[in-house]
Amino acid sequence: MAYKKLFNQSGLTLTVLPVTRVGSEPNQSGQIVATALPVGGKQTIEYGSAQNPFLNGLVISSSSDGAFSSGSQIVTTRGSNWDTVLNTHDTLTFSGAGGLNLVGSNI
Repeated sequence: MAYKKLFNQSGLTLTVLPVTRVGSEPNQSGQIVATALPVGGKQTIEYGSAQNPFLNGLVISSSSDGAFSSGSQIVTTRGSNWDTVLNTHDTLTFSGAGGLNLVGSNI
């Protein structure tokens, strides 16, 4: 299995749906793992397998004061900036409006 640490600095509870990848190339997405991440929350998620340890994208949503926000990004090219954020860092930190700003790090 593969693991990522998620930190929520957005000020809203987030629903995060990591999209896994089948194989090393981003042409085939795999399973989706759903997790709720409370305000200020820190959580380690488990996804994929030893054969498929890559993420292909994220779907992030939140709601507050009667408004719903959602966004997604999917990797289309191996080695792209988004692929690098998702797959060369062990920690993903969500911030900004609806948690749609994302930074990868190795903590």
